Amino acid sequence: MTDVEQASSVSIFRIRGDIVASVSDEYGPITVIENKIYRILTFDRMCEQSKMQKSDPALPVHNYIRAMLIAVALKSPTRALVLGLGGGCLPRAIAARDADCAMDIVELRPAVIDVARQHFTLPEGEHIHYHAVDADDFMASAANDHYDLIFSDLYAADSMSPLQEMENFLQHANRTLSAEGWLVLNYPQRPAANGPLLQALQRQFSTLLRCVVPSGNVVIYASNIPFDLPLSELQHRAKRAGKAFGSDFSSLTPKLAVLSGRQP
Repeated sequence: MTDVEQASSVSIFRIRGDIVASVSDEYGPITVIENKIYRILTFDRMCEQSKMQKSDPALPVHNYIRAMLIAVALKSPTRALVLGLGGGCLPRAIAARDADCAMDIVELRPAVIDVARQHFTLPEGEHIHYHAVDADDFMASAANDHYDLIFSDLYAADSMSPLQEMENFLQHANRTLSAEGWLVLNYPQRPAANGPLLQALQRQFSTLLRCVVPSGNVVIYASNIPFDLPLSELQHRAKRAGKAFGSDFSSLTPKLAVLSGRQP
């Protein structure tokens, strides 16, 4: 989802621009809309599923994408997993930062992969693999201790996949991380204090950080390594990471906080 994802599907507003592609599959329509500056992937023509700046395709446009990419300040990946493709914002940014980073990208809908390849300049290479499979099935069968970073951004047209709240999914992600790896999850709102999601996260991971995005989304960073950095140092590293992505993360760094785990 995106910074516009908080606009409900009942909104009377539609994304403005020229329709450059429109296809349908068993899950519904997939539309590409273009204006002078951006190319947008949408499933309902009201909520932006993904957004690319045409003059700089690798630039992370939305704050929630920037917040997810802050994870490289915690662990610079040699191998990453992206769950949920959309228009490929995360893979493009990661590949632009480090062309040698190996990636598996999982997307349920083959048509989304096809559209993204045609219209959103996805990164390609022998070390980058796209998988048209269900994320739950992929995670259940993935090898142990495999990924330095796992990015989970699983959304339909206007709502998050419930998979991201299931403890079985979190358990699979935990098992699939490398020893110093981090799971990065995009949630539409803060997990309730002492609610089932936060409790599940705390059972599976010893360290939880969060970043509250201006749209209301909350990005959770989960790991089993101790968080032994002063928060100010993480904020400094996050700003530096933003520069590596050609972006400015300074508006997000004050929103970083520790949910659980030791903090000096």
